[in-house]
Amino acid sequence: NIFSVDASHYGATYCWRRKHWRKLKSLDICLKTLVLDNYRGLKSQINFATFFIRNATKLENMIFTGGRSNGNAYFIARQQKLLEFEKRASKTAHFHFTTKKCYYDWVHIKDVHDLSIADPFECTC
Repeated sequence: NIFSVDASHYGATYCWRRKHWRKLKSLDICLKTLVLDNYRGLKSQINFATFFIRNATKLENMIFTGGRSNGNAYFIARQQKLLEFEKRASKTAHFHFTTKKCYYDWVHIKDVHDLSIADPFECTC
C-alpha cells in the first residue's frame, strides 16, 4: 500500500480538511507507506501530512522528499515539531526526510529503449 503525492499540487489553501474533517476522521486509513514528493514544509503540506500522521493506523513509513533543505538538521527538527509526530495514530511509523537526487523535473526517457531498463523513471543524470 504505497501512496505517493506530489506536494507541489496540494494547493495554496487546505479548506477540504476543515470542511470534511468529521467525515474523514471516522475512516480507518490503512496506508503502509506514504511518499510526499517536493515537500518544502509549507503550511498546506504540513496540514496534509498531519492528517495522515494522526489517522493512518497502519502507517509504517512516511517519506518526505524535497529540496536540499530537507537534509538540514534545523529543518528536520522544526518539521518534527510542526508535524506533531508524538500524536501519531501508528506507534510503529517511521518518518524519513530525504533530498532529491536530481533536480531535473522532466522524465529521463529519451528513447523507447529506455523503457527496457528496470526503472525507466530513475534519474540517469
